Amino acid sequence: MKETELKSIIDFDTYTKVKRAFNWEKVFVQENHYYTDRGGILRKNHIMVRIRVTDDTAKIQVKRHTNSDSPLQICEETEFDADGVSETIDAQTAKKITGMDVGGLYRMGSCVTKRRVLKRGDTELCLDKTTYFDTTDYEVELEYVEKMSADLLIKLIPLGVAFNQKSVGKFSRFLDEYKKRAGGEV
Repeated sequence: MKETELKSIIDFDTYTKVKRAFNWEKVFVQENHYYTDRGGILRKNHIMVRIRVTDDTAKIQVKRHTNSDSPLQICEETEFDADGVSETIDAQTAKKITGMDVGGLYRMGSCVTKRRVLKRGDTELCLDKTTYFDTTDYEVELEYVEKMSADLLIKLIPLGVAFNQKSVGKFSRFLDEYKKRAGGEV
C-alpha cells in the first residue's frame, strides 16, 4: 500500500490547541517496536521494520521510504500478521518481509503513541503524543490516498501547525535518541 503523509513536529502548546480544536472520532494507544539488522542494510536502503501493537493485535509493518528532505513523506508499506512482540525476527522471516537477505533482526526498543484521529473523505488527521526512552514529542500528520482535504489543512495553519520542515518520522526520532544512548552509530 502506498502511504502519503504530511508531517509536522509541534510543541506542547500547539498540541493542546489542535487537541481542543477538533472533535476526535477515535483515541487509542499504539506501541511501535523497532527492529534492525546487524549490518545496517535496512537503514542504507531506507527500510523500517516494526511490530505495531494496537488493541492486543500485533502486525509486522515494513516501510520503504521513497523521498526525503520534505514535509511530505511517501512510502510503500506492507503488513504481516504477528504472534506478538519478540526480541528477534529470524532470518527466514526477515527475508520474507523485506525481500532482502539481511540475516536476523533484533529489537532496538519501542515507543508508545497516544493517537487522536479524525477523517475527512480520503484524509486522516492524526494528532500524536509519542514517548520513547525519557522523551515525549508531539506531531500532526495528514495521511491521504489521492487528494488531501484542504479544509483540514486550512484549519491547522492558524493553530500554529506549519508543514515547512523536513519530515522526521517516529523511527528517525527514536533512532536519534537510541544513538545518543548507544554512544554513536548503531
